[in-house]
Amino acid sequence: MSEILIQRAHTLGMAKARAVAAQWQKEAEADWGMDCTYVANETNEAGEAQDRLNFERAGASGYLCVTASQLTMKLELGFLMAAFKDKIEEKITNNLDKLLA
Repeated sequence: MSEILIQRAHTLGMAKARAVAAQWQKEAEADWGMDCTYVANETNEAGEAQDRLNFERAGASGYLCVTASQLTMKLELGFLMAAFKDKIEEKITNNLDKLLA
């Protein structure tokens, strides 16, 4: 397994960060065939409120954690998709940066 970890600090607040996650979810489902499940109002290990968007498809699975000040994405790639790790990471990074702009 190959792993991608992307973290982005932001100043959007929780409501706008949720909107970013919802937009990313739409694109992930439409463009990449991801099955997504959104879990709202969890508490992370730092005691902050967070939402978690879990996603998966053949060869890839992960999550996007959303807080009022940060987005954290972890993606695990299966053997065949691991060969494309750099391109996948670049595309996701560019997409998240665009959504946060």
